[in-house]
This record gives sequence, C-alpha cells and structure tokens, in this order.
Amino acid sequence: MKQIVVLFSILFSFFSVAQEYKSCENSAYCKKLIKEKQASTSTISADFTETSYSSMLKEAQKSSGELWFKQPGRIRFEHLSPKKTVLLINNQSIKYFDNGKEIKNVAALKVIRKIQDLMVKMFSGAFFESKEFTLSYYENVSNYKINLTPKNKRMAKYISVIQLVFSKKDGTLKELTIKENETDKLVYTFSNIQLNKAILDTKFSTL
Repeated sequence: MKQIVVLFSILFSFFSVAQEYKSCENSAYCKKLIKEKQASTSTISADFTETSYSSMLKEAQKSSGELWFKQPGRIRFEHLSPKKTVLLINNQSIKYFDNGKEIKNVAALKVIRKIQDLMVKMFSGAFFESKEFTLSYYENVSNYKINLTPKNKRMAKYISVIQLVFSKKDGTLKELTIKENETDKLVYTFSNIQLNKAILDTKFSTL
C-alpha cells in the first residue's frame, strides 16, 4: 500500500512540474503560430466560464455563457448564468443589456468601450502590435502563456497584467485572465470552440 502511495506522489509531482510555466525558448515561433491562426480565423464561437476572485469575497463567484466574435471588431458576449447580460459590439456601436433592458448610462458605456477595445485586441491578435503593453512569453508542455503588462500608469491602477493562454497544438485561445492584483482577478476559460463558422451580422446588433 505504501508503495502505491509513493508511486502516486511521484506521478503527481512529475505532472505538476510538467505543467509549470517557464520562459519561452522560441517566442518568435509562438508569435508566428498565434498570428497565423488568427489571420486565418474570420469567426469564433465558444462557451465560456467566468470566475471572479476578490479579496472582498470568501469564495470565487462563477458565471457562464457564450461568446461570438467576427472580423472586423464584432463581439457578442452573453452571460447566461446566474443572470442574463449581453454585450453587443458592432465596430463602433456598443450596446449592453441587463435582463433584457438596455443600459444607456454614459459612465458605464465608457467603461464598456474600454473593454471593447481590449477584447477586440485579444481575439484579433492586434495586441502584438499594441504600444500599450509590454509582452513576455512563457510555455509549458501544452500551452503558451503571454503576459501583457500595461505601460500606461492609469491603466496599471486597474489592471496589473493580462494573461493569455494559447494551445501549442493549434494556437487557439484557451484562457484569458485579467488581474488587478494577486487576489483580485477575472478568469475566462473557453470550451467548445468553433472557428470560421457562419455567423449572421444581426448576432452583433440585436438580442
């Protein structure tokens, strides 16, 4: 019995080490793989899980929904649980609905516009050319991780780092983390990803 316990301990330790991130040995290849994947991708649809961590809360808050992205710059970000909210981005047009009611608060829309710009950069690959961030590259056995550190002091007050995790196999985005600090962060995990599926333009303008 002790031998089995020891064996499992060794296997678990090996797996943990294998999954740890280290500095990327070939960041140029990582960048090339992701840019080529995004250049060949006209649409993305996926399910997502959002996990919110906060020092003000005892437990992480979880929600889930669906995401649609279409070039150039169109996003539908729809939370389905625990309540329904919909963010529609159609290039310069932005709409936000909470339980079917459109929110037209000017201050809220300014924040949403910043989120819009950020999300479009993440899904289109424009962050590679962005002058707003310093990029650092990491890897483990399965994934690449790119850290985007804001250069702007005002942005850095709210976001310490954005972390993007891409599959080494095909360059698709698997996880997006937005950190305010080590304890306060939002983590988006994507699943059931479909690429280049036909999506009607009305998906980004109407409920």
